[in-house]
Amino acid sequence: MKPRTAALIFLGILLCLTIEVIYKIRHADDPVPDEVPAASEPATPSPQAPRATALPSITGSLSLPNPAQLPASPLYARITALLEKLRHGGASSLDLAQLADELSAADKRQAFSAILDFLSTGQDASTGAEFTIGENGRLAGAPTLRVMLMDLLGRFSDQTGGAEAATLARTVLETKDSADEWAVSLRNIARHEPQSVPYLAGKMQELLSNAPWLTKPSAGMLEAFDVAVFTKDPKLIPPLAAMIGGENQPLRRAAAVALDRLSEAAPLQVMTYLNQNPRVMADHPFIRADYFSKADLADPQQRQAVELYISRPDVALEEKTKLLKGLVAPASFVSENLLTQPPPPVDDAVRLATVEKTTGEWLKSNRFPQLQPELIRLQSHLGR
Repeated sequence: MKPRTAALIFLGILLCLTIEVIYKIRHADDPVPDEVPAASEPATPSPQAPRATALPSITGSLSLPNPAQLPASPLYARITALLEKLRHGGASSLDLAQLADELSAADKRQAFSAILDFLSTGQDASTGAEFTIGENGRLAGAPTLRVMLMDLLGRFSDQTGGAEAATLARTVLETKDSADEWAVSLRNIARHEPQSVPYLAGKMQELLSNAPWLTKPSAGMLEAFDVAVFTKDPKLIPPLAAMIGGENQPLRRAAAVALDRLSEAAPLQVMTYLNQNPRVMADHPFIRADYFSKADLADPQQRQAVELYISRPDVALEEKTKLLKGLVAPASFVSENLLTQPPPPVDDAVRLATVEKTTGEWLKSNRFPQLQPELIRLQSHLGR
């Protein structure tokens, strides 16, 4: 081999080695790819491990955004803007109404998302308004921004039939942070979960035994007593009855109204419970007589409950006399309530005819000798 040819071959080999060294240096930090299984043996994920989600390859220096840094939705931004105005004393009732209108007019999915996202932060501010019931249990006034948004969430769920309001409500009822929030949450569950009566009755027992709330009851807590009427659960009578004899005037009135309306909504259940538990309401005999006066004597079971009551030796004659007078025209509370509606009107002529017939039978049979004078007076009055 000629010297010149040998030199060229040597230079060629040296150039190839130089290129290989440079390539290895540049790619020394590259990750080593996993082995690719052969086509005949496809990779199968372990059944114990969750299946990973494949992400598309990203080229260049593009990075994924942090979800916490994503821009807030316009509706969420409107809520937080109002929050700041409320905190600085610059918001008015008009601002609250405008936000409610915007949320009501928006796409319900977007409204739900904005409200739930805000409520999840736990932030709140006073609105300066009273907890006030409007038409069909909706709030005409909300004391805080959170209570206002929970009320709107319930209204929107009424429209869509969704479970958002009830789901949130159950979370709220896990803690006792706000009696007003409890009131709206109990309403939302009652409206969207008809099968939830036992759960609601249990939560009412909790509410009626919460000492801090009882010491200084909020307007929302007092309105929540209507849930007892909704459940028609007579086991709620004792805690309500205990409040009637208490010193807190708002509690006394709220309990009295709730018990009266409960006896109107579920007369047989209430009378049966009181007959089976003679000490309950024994300290308030004339109020107890009013509850029995709600009875429909045309119903055999209700008539039997009344007859048992006026046969009881522990019931004084004055209490029985009060019952007879109340049968003619039982009193009734009419108001806007958190959940329940006033009872349908009763045909007075039909009721009076039933009372006259029933008391006439009692008089003729001399079944209740002590009541004979009062029965005679009642028959004379009804026969005019």
